[in-house]
Amino acid sequence: MSRIVPIAIAFLILSSSSVAPAREKDEIPPANAKRLSEIIESVEAQGHTVITDVDFDDWKWIVRVYKAGLEFEILIDPVSGETLSVTPKT
Repeated sequence: MSRIVPIAIAFLILSSSSVAPAREKDEIPPANAKRLSEIIESVEAQGHTVITDVDFDDWKWIVRVYKAGLEFEILIDPVSGETLSVTPKT
């Protein structure tokens, strides 16, 4: 019985520790991608100065911004820095 308690405690500690899950390949920019700071600068140059979120998924940067009181989602190619789409969010 005395061995069960330490084993149970060790199990609880290991199972409750926060280990970050492995990231999918499409969630990491490629090695030849532009720096995130360059992406942000290009978004700001388009007049989007209120940036609320930046994420990388499905091989593109996803930037959420506000302009003129409206929310937009901008998709950007990570290598070229080209804006692929600007979609108003409802």
